[in-house]
Amino acid sequence: MGSQKYRVPEIMKTLKKLVAPVVMCAAVTGTAQAADQTLTFSHWAGPKHAMATKVYPWLNDQLSECSGGSLTVKLENGLAPPPAQYDTVRDGVADLGWIVHGYTKGKFLTTKMIELPGLPGNAEEMSVAFQMTHEKFFADAKEAKGVEVLSHFVHGPGVVNTANEITSYKDMEGMKIRVGGGVANQVGEALGVAGVNMPAPAVYEAISSGVADGVFFPLETLYSFKINELTKYSFKNPDGMYTTSFALVLNEDTYNDLSDDHKACVDGVRGVEMSRQIGKFWDEADAVGEAESAKTGSVVVIASDEERAYFKEKTAGIEAAVLKEVASRGVDAEAALEFMKSQLQ
Repeated sequence: MGSQKYRVPEIMKTLKKLVAPVVMCAAVTGTAQAADQTLTFSHWAGPKHAMATKVYPWLNDQLSECSGGSLTVKLENGLAPPPAQYDTVRDGVADLGWIVHGYTKGKFLTTKMIELPGLPGNAEEMSVAFQMTHEKFFADAKEAKGVEVLSHFVHGPGVVNTANEITSYKDMEGMKIRVGGGVANQVGEALGVAGVNMPAPAVYEAISSGVADGVFFPLETLYSFKINELTKYSFKNPDGMYTTSFALVLNEDTYNDLSDDHKACVDGVRGVEMSRQIGKFWDEADAVGEAESAKTGSVVVIASDEERAYFKEKTAGIEAAVLKEVASRGVDAEAALEFMKSQLQ
């Protein structure tokens, strides 16, 4: 009996040693599960588009790897029409999304600078220059409110896609051309086209129904939006005709509510390198669009030297108009443009 009074405490000590690690493990597991988070990514451009097939998987992989699988991204289609994407993310309907600055008329002005005609470069080069210029000159304007801007980017060089071949900008005068917003509208006006504005997903129906005779679009859309079923000719200016500016944005409250580790993952992937990677994906999509369209007989017509000079003359006034708009946001527009161009040389 005497020895038994010591046996119970010894057994209890042994049990505590065995149970404590299990309890701790359960607590850690419960904490990890509570920290798991999936960010909804609002997508509006169809299943073949590079933002769905390339950018979304890449971003999911980056955040998942950084967080050990506790921070992931889920693609959500059709949450809102393209012009409402900014509001969709800002209001928290989606955590993430990509916006077209030109679809929100009057709100974004600094972003028009990268859309100027005559700027050389592919999507990667221009996206990097755009993001660098934003960080150095435009960020203080705070045009995007209620969201964290993770990166700015553009599509590849814009071209004119038509059912009937055009070999001169003069052929476009009076044609009903979808122009798409931003500086593209000013380019269309300078060239004398009858500009038709609509979001990108509506273009196929507009051309097939005769509402538009053609469209200002990059080559990737020939495949991603099936435009090559309706247009067989793309008129391209090697000097750069226009591009469209976009941003990948994250709801501000979502960002602020992230754990420190998850926030570090987001911060580690945002910025210039994200812009570079997204630009690469858009360049790859241009190559796919051109290659797939060539299989069905589509042709890219390169503007002659004479046409390039004509285009430069007709669009010469756009730069000054855009610089005035950018300056209205308290930006040194001349210095910003000089810096942007230096990154594209």
